[in-house]
Amino acid sequence: MSNKAIPFQSDLNTIFNFLEQKQSLENILLYGGEPTLRKDILQIIQKAVTLGAKRIKILTNGRILSDINTLYSLMDAGCFLFEIKLWGSNPVVHDKITRITGSFHETISSLNNLAPIQDKFVAVRIPICKDNYRDIQNIVILSINFGVNRIILSYNDPNLSLKDILPFVINSLNISIFNRTWILTEGFPFCVMKDLAKHMNEIYGDSIFSIGYNLTHHNKCSDCVFRTICPGIDSEYIKNNSIEFSPVLESKYLEDIRRLYES
Repeated sequence: MSNKAIPFQSDLNTIFNFLEQKQSLENILLYGGEPTLRKDILQIIQKAVTLGAKRIKILTNGRILSDINTLYSLMDAGCFLFEIKLWGSNPVVHDKITRITGSFHETISSLNNLAPIQDKFVAVRIPICKDNYRDIQNIVILSINFGVNRIILSYNDPNLSLKDILPFVINSLNISIFNRTWILTEGFPFCVMKDLAKHMNEIYGDSIFSIGYNLTHHNKCSDCVFRTICPGIDSEYIKNNSIEFSPVLESKYLEDIRRLYES
């Protein structure tokens, strides 16, 4: 169930034209920069609803949603899906990465505002980088405590070894599964995920990982049973870490994953 993704650096007329030219507007993703800073965001949401959009999701740092009136305005316009980026489980980690003092408390306030609202869907996106990969288990626990509907662990740093962060990712998956919270990964290829491949967001057609990356495949990938459905990995990463890749020659989950991918 893929999204129609709208980059919010575009002007209002360009966005309206984009919406009007789409034959199906069932799922809309508003992203790019910080979409909630646009003064015309309510107009855009209302336009999408008028054209038949069923599900409108905002990818946001969540800071402006700490204002409950702004949150209600977005929902009144027709947006009930919020994907909030959380970089750390505390201000020391989060604010260091965002470089904005107080940003952690604003983002947490937005999650606190959303928690008691019934008619909404909240996902926490955890962009993984060298400054927070050791903290992702704590971020997952914090997110679960807010009762979020979904958690996404998104590989966000081509200079960071997938092999080094994988143990933290596996522990985070197990924590979330144990607490019955839906969790997915982005940017981790099949040869890294192996039997955990069912947690790859790319399978479900809802991933935005490819945006902003030059994805490619290693020459070893030609023998992989997942070659035709694997999005690949950042080309710069392959240049620096080619030894990490090996083809998946067989998988008992292949047909199940292929059906999910093609549905």
